[in-house]
Amino acid sequence: MMSKVSAKSAVKTAQQMVHRLKPDTRLDIVNFKKDRMVHVTRGSEGQFVVDEDGYFHEEWKVGEREAETILKEIIPREFPRSHELRFRVKNLKQA
Repeated sequence: MMSKVSAKSAVKTAQQMVHRLKPDTRLDIVNFKKDRMVHVTRGSEGQFVVDEDGYFHEEWKVGEREAETILKEIIPREFPRSHELRFRVKNLKQA
């Protein structure tokens, strides 16, 4: 299920959700048209992969603090005119 989050509070919400991610889960942040997105995946060893897929296409393999810092930078860059963003947490172990 996707929950809608105000773009003004998206960075703070994303940072809180990253902190609570369990191993082998992914946080998807998507705009309304679903043409730009940011994925944050927590691996089984606790490593985070931040994947930016929109105006820019980049991927980082970092720790939790660095993931939160990167989100603070890329959410405003990827979603400059969005009013609402959709957040979804997905378990990667399930099919």
